Amino acid sequence: MSEQTPKPTTQGLLLQILRDVEVLKANSIQILRASQDHEKRIRDLEKQANRNAWIPPLITAVVTSILVYLIGKGLA
Repeated sequence: MSEQTPKPTTQGLLLQILRDVEVLKANSIQILRASQDHEKRIRDLEKQANRNAWIPPLITAVVTSILVYLIGKGLA
């Protein structure tokens, strides 16, 4: 005695499709929000790096000018 599954109705199939679309929509919204959050964090990190980017060149310039002064003073 084999079990027969009832043939799905058009309305049942449409309801299942609607549920699947709602799940996909919810998942895509979560992915979009997560990617927006990641982008915001990356931009904040870039701002921090750019804010402090002037420090190494300034240190290099000071050290170079001190060396040039000392070398110039030693030759004179």
